[in-house]
Amino acid sequence: MRLNRLLLPAALLATAISQVNAAGLELTQHGVKEMGHGFAGTATLLEDASAIAHNPAGLMRLQGTQFSGGLSALYAQLEYDVEVITERVEAIYGIPTSRVNGPGRATSKEITPIPHLYFSHRLNDDAAVGIGVYAPFGSGSKYPAGWAGRYHSEETQQTTVNINPTFAFRLNDSWSLGMGVVIQSYDATLTNQIDVGYLVAEAVLEQVVEQQGAEVAADVAGELISKYGSNPDYQVENDIQIDSWSYGFSFGLLWEPTSRTRVGLNYRSRTNHLAEGRARRDTLNQPGFQEEFIAQVAADAGLDPAEAAENLAKAFDERGALGGPLNSRVVFPELATLSLHHEVSDRFAVMASATYTNWKVFKEIRLEYTDFSDRGGADITETGDDVRRRDLVQPLRFENTWRFGVGAAYKVSNDLTLRTGFSLDESPIKDADFRTPRGPDADRTIFGLGMSYQMSDNLGLDAAYSYITIEEADVNARENPAGTLHRAQGRSKGTLHNLGLQVNYLF
Repeated sequence: MRLNRLLLPAALLATAISQVNAAGLELTQHGVKEMGHGFAGTATLLEDASAIAHNPAGLMRLQGTQFSGGLSALYAQLEYDVEVITERVEAIYGIPTSRVNGPGRATSKEITPIPHLYFSHRLNDDAAVGIGVYAPFGSGSKYPAGWAGRYHSEETQQTTVNINPTFAFRLNDSWSLGMGVVIQSYDATLTNQIDVGYLVAEAVLEQVVEQQGAEVAADVAGELISKYGSNPDYQVENDIQIDSWSYGFSFGLLWEPTSRTRVGLNYRSRTNHLAEGRARRDTLNQPGFQEEFIAQVAADAGLDPAEAAENLAKAFDERGALGGPLNSRVVFPELATLSLHHEVSDRFAVMASATYTNWKVFKEIRLEYTDFSDRGGADITETGDDVRRRDLVQPLRFENTWRFGVGAAYKVSNDLTLRTGFSLDESPIKDADFRTPRGPDADRTIFGLGMSYQMSDNLGLDAAYSYITIEEADVNARENPAGTLHRAQGRSKGTLHNLGLQVNYLF
């Protein structure tokens, strides 16, 4: 029996990270003034210590010792309306496809807090230092239990945090340079269900073919899939938790040809993570789950229970659904932003920017269990059987992206400034086959409004709101490259509301 089709780690791991690096994972909420401009002109605004994240060369525009701290609350509503069908076994035995039970329409409503803290200090006329703590990437979604897409995703929580010490210096009267070290943490919790009933039914049918022939298997295939496929009594909860640390660098350049015009370039390098963690499937530990399940399926298929139990036990040990320690290779891309800022008058300024992100670094995502000796696997059963834990590879088709934005600021008085802006943000997901519930991303539009109020010579307050729409897009996603391959067909869209507050203090 070809139990390679029953290697359930694929149903776990590939599903868990199939969209771990969607555009929806990028967070731009590094400063509240920038949010008010719809994230336009970020590399040249540089009016507080958040310049550390937006362009470290901008520290040369700040005086004395400054602190900036803020919090953004991001409310994401992701709507997924699909029909999920089972088709792999159906195609083999020539039986009609069937729908996964449960509602195909589901909405994830998640509020994600995004804090940031910055501290800058001007050493002298020609140099400054700073340190920032902010979140460059992150995502959160949670769909209701029992929905039809539960084998694709139930919960996704991912967080990265950058600790970014920086140094800036003045090259001459017009040019400044900044650079920094990025120390990045990554943490993720990823859950979904595994349709073990479907996979075991497939394995039983292969055994029927070997013992009784293909025609007999085709006669019982429909009954087995109908009874055990997408049956909540025969599914296993999959819970992955991984974390890691990585390192990179940041670079910024600022050109001020006149007192009213400045051009800025900000670059942040890619970071390469080898995240370590564990795959847990506690359902397998429930008393009698495996034995009763195997015996019932075997009886329905007309197989000898003892022989079936011996073969199908492979579905639940290290060769199949059993969890354990694992590694996941995760890469966050480099990005570059070019911005222009021009003061039309003493009260009115305009800005524009373009951001390029190198999403094509995701040619694949590779995962591996840690209990094997080399890339080819290990004889974990010590029997000489050719049953091995192998690397799992999720191919990706991401495209590099651009974000373009324009904004404006109007100084009502010496104390009050109003801000607005608009950006168009491309998604790296162009193929409907990769638009899953973990990342139902598509092109975005961003609209921002904000204000800054100087409460005293030392204390300032920023507030902003941004509204982000994720356009409606087609979905045609298969569950994972080596599991049940249930197909979700339909549409997805989303909206995000972002409210931010920030305090700035000059010591």
